Amino acid sequence: MSDNLETFIYPEGRAIIEQGEPAMEAYLIEQGKVKVTMEKDGNVIELAELGEDQIFGETALFKDSHYGATVTATEETTVIKITPEILDAKIRLCDPMLRALIKMMMERQRRSNAELAKQNT
Repeated sequence: MSDNLETFIYPEGRAIIEQGEPAMEAYLIEQGKVKVTMEKDGNVIELAELGEDQIFGETALFKDSHYGATVTATEETTVIKITPEILDAKIRLCDPMLRALIKMMMERQRRSNAELAKQNT
């Protein structure tokens, strides 16, 4: 991937993001695999395993939120950091129809996340 985006390498077993931390950026997995877990009522629940070309931490792109899960490298993993500013710049370059679709989907996800947060408090 170009654009001088920041890449980071995490060793196996290292947490990349932690549940409850302020969500500042999302990550695109360039190489490797991660496990997504959530702690609830003292239990750790495995939500997903993700690999190359998948994104996690996307709640950061909705601003003023916290990570809802912990993501841990299950093997050496290289990720590309995606800040809200990077996403906004890329969306501005999209075809107007795609830009409208992306913004609509993001708004729906934002509302859905807010509703889930209300239900869990």
